Amino acid sequence: MGSRAVSVAGTGGTAARAITQIGADIILPSGGPWKIFKVWGMAARKTAIPDQGSGGELIVVAASGDIEPNPAPGKFPLIGTPCSSSVNSTISASPLNLFDVDWDAAGRATIQLFYRNQLAMTTGDNVRAGLIFGTERPEIKPIKFCDSVQASFASAAEQTVGSITLAEKATRITGVMGVLTKGDAITIAEPIIGAFRLASSDMLMPPSIFPFNQCFDSADGTLLGSVSIPQAQFIPVDIEINGGAIIDVYAITDVSVTGNADVSIYLAYE
Repeated sequence: MGSRAVSVAGTGGTAARAITQIGADIILPSGGPWKIFKVWGMAARKTAIPDQGSGGELIVVAASGDIEPNPAPGKFPLIGTPCSSSVNSTISASPLNLFDVDWDAAGRATIQLFYRNQLAMTTGDNVRAGLIFGTERPEIKPIKFCDSVQASFASAAEQTVGSITLAEKATRITGVMGVLTKGDAITIAEPIIGAFRLASSDMLMPPSIFPFNQCFDSADGTLLGSVSIPQAQFIPVDIEINGGAIIDVYAITDVSVTGNADVSIYLAYE
């Protein structure tokens, strides 16, 4: 069994209650059937304009009709951030909106993800969303071993975060967590949102693009105040691995930033 993850990114609408597809259609791999067990989304404001809050709904559509049960109406909360009362505002953090689901999908099933922004806004949000699936739902297990890599970067191009050498007795990855933060100087009008993926030259791993635990709105004006941070949240997976394998970790932010985005990726395994 191998858990897999897919992600799409795009820009939300500007009119109140506008519905916008995020990224391209998601087409699941051939084979299957697939058990979709997580759906997720997050939104970051591009511009911190007073009296304009963000957030709304993530809408899942089974475009090919071969998901059981059909997820329609498929509306999930996508929590954003409240408005500011002044042009002088610091960055705000939005949490990873991660939900347990139970859908069975055929190979090559087509799924579309949409964002409905609740309020009118001058500039549409940066949005990321995705699905986590596999041949079975993974068992949630206590962490036995946990390792990590860290990196800081500014470019929106995919970056190498580092490599993790697993223990010789390792058999499977049981959880992943990506932490995205902002530890350097803030530049206005630069939201921070992205995703990370795992790969290995030691073995064939299923393609997996996972979400970070949070994202950040852009700031504006003279920066004031600080930000509250969402709680840590491991995502359960079941990815079979070879003992002693080297796992390469990559990350991407959807917008280039002047000061670095700081990422830490954690792998729990047994």
